[in-house]
Amino acid sequence: MGLFFYNVARAMVSRTGCMRMNSGVEQLRMQYDEAPYASHPFPQSAPENLAAVAHLFGLRAPPVATARVLELGCSSGGNLVPVAARHPRARLLGLDLSGVQVRQGNERIAAMGLANLELREADLAQVGRDELGEFDYIICHGVYSWVPAEVQQAILRICSEHLSPEGVAYVSYNTYPGWKAKEIVRDAMMLRGNPRDTPAERLSFARGMVDFLQQVARKGSVLATALEESAPLLRTSQDYYLLHEYLEAFNAPCYFQQLIDRADAVGLSYLAEAEPSGMFVGNYGSEIAEPLLKECGHSQVLLEQYLDFVVNRTFRQTLLVHKPRAADIRYRLDRARHAAFHFAANLPGHEAMRDDGRSQSFGAEGKAQVITTHMEVKRAVEALTAAWPATLAHAEILAQAVDGNDTAAARTRVDDLLEFLITRGLVKYRLDPVEIEAAQDPARPCIDEEVRRMAAASRNDADAGTFNGWHDAVLLNPVERWLLPELDGTRDRQALVDSLVEHVAQKHVLLLREGQPLADPRHIASTAALHVDALLARLPEMKLQRGR
Repeated sequence: MGLFFYNVARAMVSRTGCMRMNSGVEQLRMQYDEAPYASHPFPQSAPENLAAVAHLFGLRAPPVATARVLELGCSSGGNLVPVAARHPRARLLGLDLSGVQVRQGNERIAAMGLANLELREADLAQVGRDELGEFDYIICHGVYSWVPAEVQQAILRICSEHLSPEGVAYVSYNTYPGWKAKEIVRDAMMLRGNPRDTPAERLSFARGMVDFLQQVARKGSVLATALEESAPLLRTSQDYYLLHEYLEAFNAPCYFQQLIDRADAVGLSYLAEAEPSGMFVGNYGSEIAEPLLKECGHSQVLLEQYLDFVVNRTFRQTLLVHKPRAADIRYRLDRARHAAFHFAANLPGHEAMRDDGRSQSFGAEGKAQVITTHMEVKRAVEALTAAWPATLAHAEILAQAVDGNDTAAARTRVDDLLEFLITRGLVKYRLDPVEIEAAQDPARPCIDEEVRRMAAASRNDADAGTFNGWHDAVLLNPVERWLLPELDGTRDRQALVDSLVEHVAQKHVLLLREGQPLADPRHIASTAALHVDALLARLPEMKLQRGR
C-alpha cells in the first residue's frame, strides 16, 4: 500500500472501522485523556429547561429541586456542577470514559464542597441494568455522534432502562443533511492531520490543509461551498473543539428519523427539541409551512425531518420520553399551561412607551421584534424587560399589563404576546422562578457563594469560568478569575484594587501596557483600577446570582 493510500485509510478509520490500533473505546479514552474537552454548562441541557419544555407540550416532569440527574459523558462535570449548586437536595451522577477528566472534576467538586454530586469513570457500553438506579433527567451532550456504534446503542439503552416513568432524556448529535458537506472538510483535515504525533501537530497540519484547499478549490464547486460554510467555525472555535469535532476517530452523524427509529427500538419516543422555537413551522414562512403541514399531516417527527432538509440542519438537541407517554404529548400550545410558567425576556423599546394608539417596536435590532399598538402588550414587554434577567410569573405579567383594564380582551392580548415570544424563541421560561438581581451594590458588590467558589476552583484553567442562574457559562479573563471570587460583599472598590495589586505582586496576574509588563507601582495601581471598574461594569451582563 502506498503512503498516500495508507494515510487516507488511517484518516478514514471512523468510516471503515478497520486498522484500529486498539478498540474504539480505548482509542476514545486515549484521545480525551490526551486532549480533554472543555467542561462548561450547556444551557439547553439544564434540567430546568427540560422540565419546562415537557410542560409546554403537555407532560408533567419531576421537580428539579429533588431530582436524580445522570449525565453520560460528563467530562469533568462542568455541566453538572451548576445544577448541584442550585439544587442541594438533588442527587447527581456523571459518567465519563476519561479517568483524567473524572479525577479533575472530583477534585473541583470536593473544593466546592458539593456533597450531592459524584463523577465516575465508566465505559458506557459496559454499564449494566442494575448498576445505576433510576433518574428523572438523563443528559448526553456532545457524545452520541462521537462514539462507536456499540456505545451509541448503550446510550439509548441506558436512557430507556434508567429513566424514571415521568423522566426526560436529552441527547445531542450531529445530523444530516447538514453534515454531508462538513464531512468533506473533516475528511481532508484528517487526511493531513491525523498521521501526526501530538494534538497540536494534528491540528496545525489539518488547518494547513484547509488553507491549501481554500486557495485551490474551484469557485462554485462542492468543495469550495463546503469550505466556505465551515470557515467561520474553523476560524473562531477553540482548539479542543476542533480536535474532537474534526479530528477525532469517531464522528457519525445521522438523520433525525434514524435517531428516532433507534430510540423507538428501546422503548423511547420523541418529545421535542431543547430549543422548541425551531419546531414551529410557521416561523419558516407560508411558502414552507403550508406544503409541509399538508405533506406531514399530524406527524411531528416527519415534519422535523423535512425541516432538516429545508434548513440543512447540522445539529440537534432532542428530548426523549418513555413510549407510553407519547399519547399525552400536545404540539398545539395550550395557553392554560402558560399560567405555571415564569418568563424572562429582554425586549427594549426603540423609544419611550406611548399611550396614543400608535404602533411601537420592541426587541433587539436585527432580530424578530414585537410590534404593537396595544397598551397591554407594551406594558407586558416593559415589565419583562425591567425584570430581566430575572423571571416574572404569568400572574405578575398580567397584573402589570392590564393595569386596571382587566378584561378578557386584554388578557387574550397578553397571552397572544407570550405565545408569540415562545414560538419565536424570544423568551425564556421555567416552572420555578429564576431570581437574579443584576444590579449590585456599587459600594460592596456581592456574588452568590457557589458562583464565587466555581470561579476560584477554575482560575488556573485555560478556560476559567463560572455559571449564572440561566445555566450559562460565564468565561473569565485572567484578571476576572482572581477578582470575582472576592466579590463577597466585604470589599469596596478600593479594596478590590488593592487586592488586584497584591495579586500582581504575587505573580498571579500580569498587567500589560502596549504589550509590555508594568513595573511602575503607580502604573500598576492605575491599571488595576481600570480592570476593577471594567469587571463591575460587566456584572449585569454576566447575569450572576447575587449573594445573600
